[in-house]
Amino acid sequence: MKRIVLTWAALTICVFCFAKNGASIEFATKAHDFGVVSEESKAATYNFVFKNTGNAPLIIYKAIASCGCTTPIFPKEPIAAGATAAVKVTYDTEGRPGAFHKDITVYTNDAERPNLILIITGTVEPKTENIEATYPKEMQGLRLTRTLVPFLNAKIGSTETETINIINTNRTPVKLSFLKVPKHIIVSPANLTLQPNETGRLVIQYLSANAHDYGRREDSFYVLINGKKVNTNNRINISAYIAEDFSRQNSKELENAPVAEFSVNRINYGKMEAKAHKTAYVQLSNKGKSPLYIRKIIPEYDGIKIVAEKKKLLAGESEKVKIDFNAGTFNGNIVQRISFITNDPKNSVIRIFATAQVSKK
Repeated sequence: MKRIVLTWAALTICVFCFAKNGASIEFATKAHDFGVVSEESKAATYNFVFKNTGNAPLIIYKAIASCGCTTPIFPKEPIAAGATAAVKVTYDTEGRPGAFHKDITVYTNDAERPNLILIITGTVEPKTENIEATYPKEMQGLRLTRTLVPFLNAKIGSTETETINIINTNRTPVKLSFLKVPKHIIVSPANLTLQPNETGRLVIQYLSANAHDYGRREDSFYVLINGKKVNTNNRINISAYIAEDFSRQNSKELENAPVAEFSVNRINYGKMEAKAHKTAYVQLSNKGKSPLYIRKIIPEYDGIKIVAEKKKLLAGESEKVKIDFNAGTFNGNIVQRISFITNDPKNSVIRIFATAQVSKK
């Protein structure tokens, strides 16, 4: 009987030894609670220390986090038997206030545990609001998130809306009013009167059709504080690009649409002396089936004068467009752009380039 017991004990020890052969990873802990961390710290980092308790080199193949806000860094070189190392885990706190719970899966050559899961938890405390950073524009104690409002895709027939957030940093109430607001812009404050430290917003609506314009347009209006005399610094600037909305046309309308075609898209005035004038002509034709309208002509340089006698071309009609170029004070090779805005739905903006080689006298 004693012999049987000894044999069983020896077998148990042998099996235990066999289980420890090869690499074996043992973490001191597989979960870490950061507690409360500040969003302003931007990151929270913890090192998960581990030991290779096996008798062969340990290799970490990869470590994958459950989201992109968590970054694990692990040793790329094999870890010798009996040696220790760490998996460094960093959580990005910026812009992520509130509680978090993230998993990191570690893949190794440990035959018994080829993958292990590490866990980080905690709560990100929101950063203290910096009023000057949040509302960088200032108007007599009224602070705004911005004073330039773009409407990049202002389609005629639609109303575009943008918002400016505001806060009253004065110690007394502020009453708002507005001066020189263009007829195609509507300004609607959430509150006409703001108490000290009260926030609000200006809702700005852009009615493109009421502007009676095409292409790039700049406008502005003024904010009056408590009805006082206008302060030139209290200006809101509005920029827009106004275009027709061809998306509403059906297939039949598009088939019968006008087609704008220029005889050339580049005019070379050749060699010129400074302040000299030269004139060239290009032909604009309507190759479509319905009237073509020239909505607007926009020269990039005010020394270019364009004369198009007809603003409406019937189907099949053409006209010569006169383009006068003033060399001004230019010197060297010059390239200037002229934009023609039409009601051709497939080519509503056509650009012609004027070039010259200008030399001073």
